[in-house]
Amino acid sequence: MIDSPKIGDRFEGVLLETIVESKSSRPRVKPLELFSEDFRVEFPRNLRDENPIGTRFRGDVKIAQKTSKKDGSKIGKPYLVVTNKSIEIITDYTPEKIIKAVKLNTVSDRAYKYIETEFNKDPQLISFSEFRIKAYENSKENPEKSSESSSSRTKRSEIIKTYALTRAKGNCEGCENQAPFLKKNGEPYLEVHHMIELSKKGSDSPINVIALCPNCHSKITNGIDGNTYNEKLKVKIEKLESELDK
Repeated sequence: MIDSPKIGDRFEGVLLETIVESKSSRPRVKPLELFSEDFRVEFPRNLRDENPIGTRFRGDVKIAQKTSKKDGSKIGKPYLVVTNKSIEIITDYTPEKIIKAVKLNTVSDRAYKYIETEFNKDPQLISFSEFRIKAYENSKENPEKSSESSSSRTKRSEIIKTYALTRAKGNCEGCENQAPFLKKNGEPYLEVHHMIELSKKGSDSPINVIALCPNCHSKITNGIDGNTYNEKLKVKIEKLESELDK
């Protein structure tokens, strides 16, 4: 461990790992040697996004420090900058759990969901079509009567919910307006609704879920024409999912 790092010092082949931080929804990178793990690391976003959480790299790093343009005073703590051309992925190491960052296609670049996936051997980004296949593979026609464990049910439900939010691309799938606001983690605020309730033998599947703004969701629940609107949305999602099959 380096006790007193100096700004501008360079180190070759430092071991690094992608992580999820509690303060940010975006994937981050931490050093696993020479520096404390709370050292911030400036690392290419595409490599953070495209690889599972826990992926390890080696790269040359430089200690940097942000300063004020006005008076040259230091801003924040020193951090590490990785030389892009030096980065090598550690191919003989596999994280215990394969957790992929799925970026929600929205106006915010901070909106991510994390899912545990079986794409263990594939270091590439899960495309929407691949994620859609996974969502259908995890669908349940009658989840209320399923004998699956609580953890499996939660995992499956999260995959279906994330699929609906990803499909929506930050816009209400009902009125098609942009989500009314962004949550603190940068994710657009939309509510996932089962058009046929699970308690009424509705499936937990892409074709039975829709991402709605609070207004549209409330219209279904409390509106005088809520049932009619809900039926209209069912037809809309069925058509959309049919078109995605082509």
